[in-house]
Amino acid sequence: MEQSPKELIEQAEQDLVNQEWAEALEGFNLAIALLGPVEGGQPAALFAEAQNGKGVALLEMERYGESVKAFEAALTIEPNLPGTHYNLGLAWEGLGQLETALHNYTKAIELEPHDGEAYFRRGGIYFALEQYDKTVEDATQALELHQDDQAGAVVGPYIARGLALHRLERYDEAIRDYGRALSGDPREGCDAYFYRALVFIDKGEAFPARADLQAFLTLTPDPAGVQAEQAREMIIELDKIL
Repeated sequence: MEQSPKELIEQAEQDLVNQEWAEALEGFNLAIALLGPVEGGQPAALFAEAQNGKGVALLEMERYGESVKAFEAALTIEPNLPGTHYNLGLAWEGLGQLETALHNYTKAIELEPHDGEAYFRRGGIYFALEQYDKTVEDATQALELHQDDQAGAVVGPYIARGLALHRLERYDEAIRDYGRALSGDPREGCDAYFYRALVFIDKGEAFPARADLQAFLTLTPDPAGVQAEQAREMIIELDKIL
């Protein structure tokens, strides 16, 4: 018996949960083909859902241009989907179109003002655009909205705000935020050791900087990565003055 579009969408959404991106994409494409041209009503809602899901699968496959088309197709039918605007922001960010991504994250926040992740992502765009005060504002809002979540949910916003505070030369505040990022599981927030070391270096405090760099190297899941290599090089330089 042939599956209905609704059944295909439900199965494809489960494939997304299972991170089976190609299977999800195939399921959403089949549902869209069965739905055909739609203008309103339940089929339109299903079409928008399928296009959004298709966009997510393409996004995870780093096929950003195609994912943009899918998300825009969903918004043509249902223009006020905050999640789809957020996903579209991710796709434009993947394409390096930061101003366009900023627009979509802002639209997502307008439609769902309690979405901490949208504030967090928008704050990252502001940081890339060197608008550090706005990064601080958005990261702070993300933290307020995540205050009842598990500790892991706030690691990113604390690090993001710490980075912006460092750029603003608000060193002590940056150090506090990195400490908060490490207050839960240090392995989850180990990048905070690396970034806090940079603040200590700018403050001329070599001992805590070296300690943080060593802690980062102990905990990082990527000991052969670029950041780890930078940490080793900085330790060598710090050892010359200690």
